[in-house]
Amino acid sequence: MSKKVQDELKRLRENSILESHLPFLYKDTSETFKVSFQNVRSLHLHIADVISDYNVKAANINMFVESALCSNDNNELYQIPGFHLYRNDFNPDGTRTPYGTAVYVKDNMQLILEPSRCNYNHVEITLLKVNKPINNLHIVAIYRSKSKVRISMFIDALKHLHSTYIKDPNTPVLILGDFNVNLFENTSDENTLCKYLIEERQYVQLIGQVTTDYKTQIDHIYTNIPERVQSSGVLESYFSDHKPIFVTLL
Repeated sequence: MSKKVQDELKRLRENSILESHLPFLYKDTSETFKVSFQNVRSLHLHIADVISDYNVKAANINMFVESALCSNDNNELYQIPGFHLYRNDFNPDGTRTPYGTAVYVKDNMQLILEPSRCNYNHVEITLLKVNKPINNLHIVAIYRSKSKVRISMFIDALKHLHSTYIKDPNTPVLILGDFNVNLFENTSDENTLCKYLIEERQYVQLIGQVTTDYKTQIDHIYTNIPERVQSSGVLESYFSDHKPIFVTLL
């Protein structure tokens, strides 16, 4: 190896700093409250990948849909150190399907109420309530199957969520989900969803980038407390075609 090459390698090791343009939750060392959501395409298959993900470790709450867990699965096989697991399995009879929601809450967090199974119209809805960083903050994970749930059924499920579990319009809310509605396309489904959540409920949608490997934006975050949002965006994932989405709150 030539002397010039050796000198350049030495310079690169000692002096060059490469800054990634990608966001990383674990690089945010502030005391912000971090929530992450991902269609994991089977936690049953990818639990080892999830456990080793530093972004997962950095979040206060991680929400995964399409978990593919069933009632025959032991929680011990799916534990993430430092987190408590709550499950909203799609099929309680032991049959494994692609569906199901898994929520991981950091051990040091105090919940007002353990995550509730609020499924309606075949829409997976998992609700949890916390008092920090905001009193009575309602955090919701949603999964809607496009093939099983028409948009009218989905809107009915969202209305049921609000009329049954979030009755007070002043309740602070975060809704994270795989809605299977591509916000990059001007379709009737997109118009119907935006009319209800943005026009009627006055939520703000935080994600503006593609959220899948197919250049679609079908994973969304809605909130009625945008003034408390420090950051939001899309992370990367090598084991799923859905990218994790996240929000951090002050």
